[in-house]
Amino acid sequence: MGKVTSFCLLVSTVMLLVTFGKGMGVLHGSDVGAHLTWALATLVSVLGANVFAMFHAAQSDRIIRALRAELATRVGQARPD
Repeated sequence: MGKVTSFCLLVSTVMLLVTFGKGMGVLHGSDVGAHLTWALATLVSVLGANVFAMFHAAQSDRIIRALRAELATRVGQARPD
C-alpha cells in the first residue's frame, strides 16, 4: 500500500477507536452529540481511505498491464523464429 493509504488507514482506525469510546460513554450518560460528531468524522475518514485505496489499486493495475506488455514485446523480440 502507498504511504497515503497507510496513513489514512491509521487515522481511520484511531478515529474508530475514539468513536467506540464515545459510544460507550453515551451508555453511561455522556454527551450524544460528541459521539455523533466523531461517528460522522470516522465515516468520512474511512470513505477517504477507501478512495485512496481504490486509486492506488487502479494505478497498480495500469502499471502491471504496462509491464506485462513490455515483457511480452521483449520476449517476442528475443525469440528468433
